[in-house]
Amino acid sequence: MNDLFKILVVALLFSNTIGAQVITNNQDQSDTLQQEKPLVSPSKKLALLLPFNLNKMQNDTVNSIADRLKKDKFLNMTLDFYSGALVAIDSAKQLGVSVDVSVFDSEETKNGSNVAKLILDNRLDNYTAVIGPFYQTNVEKTAELLSANQVAVISPLSKEMGKSYPNLFQTITSNSILRSAIFDFMRSKNGNIIAVVDKKKVSVKKYILENQKGVRFANLDPTGALNVLSLKSLLIKNKINYVVMETANTSMIKATMTALLSVQQWFNVQLVILEPNETLNTDEIEFADLVKLKLMYPSMTRENTNPQALLFEKNFKLINKVTPNAFAIRGFDVTFDALMRLSQPNGFFESTNQVTEQVESKFDYFKNETGGFANKGLYILYYDADLTVKEAK
Repeated sequence: MNDLFKILVVALLFSNTIGAQVITNNQDQSDTLQQEKPLVSPSKKLALLLPFNLNKMQNDTVNSIADRLKKDKFLNMTLDFYSGALVAIDSAKQLGVSVDVSVFDSEETKNGSNVAKLILDNRLDNYTAVIGPFYQTNVEKTAELLSANQVAVISPLSKEMGKSYPNLFQTITSNSILRSAIFDFMRSKNGNIIAVVDKKKVSVKKYILENQKGVRFANLDPTGALNVLSLKSLLIKNKINYVVMETANTSMIKATMTALLSVQQWFNVQLVILEPNETLNTDEIEFADLVKLKLMYPSMTRENTNPQALLFEKNFKLINKVTPNAFAIRGFDVTFDALMRLSQPNGFFESTNQVTEQVESKFDYFKNETGGFANKGLYILYYDADLTVKEAK
C-alpha cells in the first residue's frame, strides 16, 4: 500500500467509514484464486483485531498522519497486513463465500491491548473465528477470553511460543519445526550429513547432538578455523553429502565452500543452512558458488509464480498501486485461508486435517503437546542452476 493510500485509509478509519467488511454472495467466478467454489456459510463471522492505534494518532498534536507514517514502522506493517486482508476478502467474495467480516482496532502495544473491552462490547464470543491481535501476549489473552465459546483465535505474526489454549492457532512455523524438517528431508534421501559449526554456535551444536543422531562434525583447529582435511575425510562417494554450515564468520564460510567446490568432481555435495544467514548476502560471498553448491534451507514461505499468485499480485497492484510486500502477502494468506476454512460445512476446527497453500505460505495445523494448534507448513528450498529458488523434492 503506497503512502497516499495509507493516509486515505487512516483518514477513513478515523471517520469510521471503514468499520466492517461484509462478504456477500457473488456468482461472478472470473479471476478467482481457488479452483473449487467453497460452500456458502452465511451464519459464520470473522473478526480482524488489528493494531491501528487510532486513539494514539488522534491525540498526537505534533505529528500529522503523513509524518507518523514516515516514522511508525508498526503502523505501516499493520496497514500493509490490512491491505492484503482486504484483497483476500474481495477474492473470497468473488468465489461466493458468505462470511461476515468485521475489523476492529485492537489498540495494542507489547504491554497490553483493549481486546477485553472489544470482546465484551461487540460480542465477539458469538463469532466463529478471530484473526489477531499481533503480539503474543495479547493474542493469548484473546484466546483465553474466547476459549469457553470455542472461538478460533488465529495468531497471524507472532513467532513466540507462550501459553497454549485449545482454541489458539499459531500460523508461524517455529524454528524447531523448520530445523527438524530439513534433517528429516536429508535422511529421506539417505544422505551423509556433516556439520560445520562455528565454536560460537554452542546452542546449534547442542541441538544437533541431542536431537539429530548420526550427524558427524568436521573438526576445527585450535584457533576455531575449519579443518578442511577433516571435512573432506567425512565425505562418502556414491551418496549425497549434505554439509550443514552454521557460522556467520566469512572466513569459515569461504573455507567450507572452497573445500566443497574443490571435490565436486568426485563427490556429490550440497551446502545446507538451518536459518537465514546474512553473511551469505554480502559481496564477499559469490552467489554463483552458492548456486553451484545448490544451497538448501528450510523456509516458512516460498517464491510463487503460479497463476493464482500472479493474480493476487495483479489485483493488489490495481488497488494499491504498489507491489505487495511480505506483510501484505501475509495479510492475504492468513485471511484467505481462514475464510476458506470457515466456508467448509464443519467449520474451522474440523478443517485442521486439511493442508492448504496460499500465495506464499502453507497451513498444516496439528495439535501440539500443550493443547493448542501449531503450523508445520514449510518448504525445503534450494538454489537451482537456472538461478531461481525451487522446492526440493
